[in-house]
Amino acid sequence: MILAIITGSTADQYVATTGSRLAKQMKTELSLLYVIEVPRNYPIDMEVPIETEKGEKALSDIEEIVNRFKIKSKGEILQARFSGSAILSQSENIGADTIILGYSKKISDNLYDNVWEYVTEYSKCDVVMCSNID
Repeated sequence: MILAIITGSTADQYVATTGSRLAKQMKTELSLLYVIEVPRNYPIDMEVPIETEKGEKALSDIEEIVNRFKIKSKGEILQARFSGSAILSQSENIGADTIILGYSKKISDNLYDNVWEYVTEYSKCDVVMCSNID
């Protein structure tokens, strides 16, 4: 199983294409994940309609790319306090062999700003990062 992280950014098309190609080559399924980060001052299960709508749109936009590869895929939206831990938890829950995510380096000392750094540091499976150079 391959876990591709969708964020609603321009990197999504690279993440989806890379994930789809790998899934086809490895003859496995592709799981698409969109994480909504919920601030600590709100309940974790609080409905966030605007963010949910963004996630649904992002996943819907990616469907076209994935469908071209004729692979099994499913999309999911999760709510979490921090995307990094949600990604790792989901990868373990589905038994992912590979996580694919967009690379975006923020200049910050706060690990929570650098999701890719957290995922690569603590992942128990392979991690592939995609970067678009625009």
